[in-house]
Amino acid sequence: MKFIKTLLRNLLTLIWVFIVLLLINRWYLDGFTTPEIKEQNMWPYTIAYVNFVGNYGKVWPSMIKVYDILSGAGVTVSTGIGIYYDDPAIVSWANLRSDVGAVIISQDVSKLIKNKEIKITTLPAGNKIVVEFPLKNTISYIIGPMKVYPLIAKYIKEKGYANQVSMIELYDMVAKKIYYIAEISK
Repeated sequence: MKFIKTLLRNLLTLIWVFIVLLLINRWYLDGFTTPEIKEQNMWPYTIAYVNFVGNYGKVWPSMIKVYDILSGAGVTVSTGIGIYYDDPAIVSWANLRSDVGAVIISQDVSKLIKNKEIKITTLPAGNKIVVEFPLKNTISYIIGPMKVYPLIAKYIKEKGYANQVSMIELYDMVAKKIYYIAEISK
């Protein structure tokens, strides 16, 4: 009987420690705060990217491919980008379309012209819906969309903007932030 009581006490202690660690991690990742939604003018971005079709959670090998190509061409980047065109609640995960890569400076375009593996385009400037989320570790890439996308959808509905699906995510490694960006369509 004493063995069972000790086992239960130790098990309860482990459960409490686990819960406390989860709460600390969520606090560290700003999981208890509500991100602020802003409408702001965004500048144009020149991006180097590849197309990806499939589960959005599996875009990383394609992003790394772009980073490797850019590095090989002597292009240094500090901001990744993902443009996600489809809503995973509507489109099957196998058919989700995205463009993933990195933001580059226009002077680096000439270093990449001959490379047929990546594409280059410039996203236009304009007034956009922007939400900033801290990039503290890999879990930020999971928690961010879960917190931010519903807020943006609600904001679009409240403002009477046209419903849209595509979203841009900027991964700023220097500022340690993820920027979720949506076009404003009326």
